[in-house]
Amino acid sequence: MKKIRNIAVLLLVAAAMVVGLSATTIGAADHLDAPLIQADGRTDINDIYAFINGDNTVMVMTVNPLAGVLNGTDLRPNSPYEFVIDNDGDFVEDIVYRVQASGRDAQTITLYDVGALNPRVARGTAEATIPVSGGGSLFVGLRDDPFFFDLVAFQDQVLGAGGSRTFCDGNENDFFAGANVTAIVLEVPSNHLTAASDNINIWARTADRWGMIDRMGKPALNTVLIGSGNKDAYNATNPSGDVAAWSDEFEANLLFLSGLDGSGYTEAEAEFVTSLLLPDVLALDTTSTAGFTTAPLNGRQLAEDVIDFELFVVTGGLGANGSPVLTSDCVDANDVPFLTSFPYLAPAH
Repeated sequence: MKKIRNIAVLLLVAAAMVVGLSATTIGAADHLDAPLIQADGRTDINDIYAFINGDNTVMVMTVNPLAGVLNGTDLRPNSPYEFVIDNDGDFVEDIVYRVQASGRDAQTITLYDVGALNPRVARGTAEATIPVSGGGSLFVGLRDDPFFFDLVAFQDQVLGAGGSRTFCDGNENDFFAGANVTAIVLEVPSNHLTAASDNINIWARTADRWGMIDRMGKPALNTVLIGSGNKDAYNATNPSGDVAAWSDEFEANLLFLSGLDGSGYTEAEAEFVTSLLLPDVLALDTTSTAGFTTAPLNGRQLAEDVIDFELFVVTGGLGANGSPVLTSDCVDANDVPFLTSFPYLAPAH
């Protein structure tokens, strides 16, 4: 595979779904996916997760890629970090949970249920479990980065870094083992989020006084399917506008990426895959414990290997010929176990 130029190019672009590289930065999933957020890792949404725990829904947002090394470990004071919920299927916000921090050392954390009669529903300090009015918990603090990927094999096999590593060569290694992020974890009763049905759409966003900086639903869409000149514009788009604004670019890039091995998507297949990816939200059935990969596109659980799933999709796996070029990096789990109880992410290293 290393000797076939077309496949090498495909691996390079496909791997860009999950890893962004430059001379000074290394990112994962949606880490550092656009110019605007590279100025301040505190507002860079790395990953978002949504899953069910009994009668509750858990939402997780991580920021500060390589916290404590490449970036700091706190939230940007007075900037909004929001979990946005659409519960009637129009991809327009119905419920917004806003987290804001004040101060820098031992930050005070406040949670607002925007639009509620009494909007302030939790207040406490970073690194502590904060009870939420009406039920649930909030945590903001340094945690292990839950993302996992064999970056060294990617650099050697695809970027020609000079090493001998290749994907799935028996020496698989999670490059992000030992890396930390700043995590925002919110767990609330599911019936606080739903309306006429049990199905909701969830995304996360960050902003400053000039407007939206970053937003994310499904993993890595901006990273791989949006051109470099449009990344900030994509992050400033609300999901209700995604289909009109970005479908053509998604379809064109899916045709290109899947076709580099000579057996890519048809136009109809690229259009279908785009319809699964846009709008860029996590759809969640609050009665189901299935996840993004086991029941595709249902929330996202911490332990799911979304890398394998997305490489499969981008390299043509949903096409009629069923012959994706790449299906796995052979790193199948996080470097440390996740917790079985709140706040679910493993402690920081």
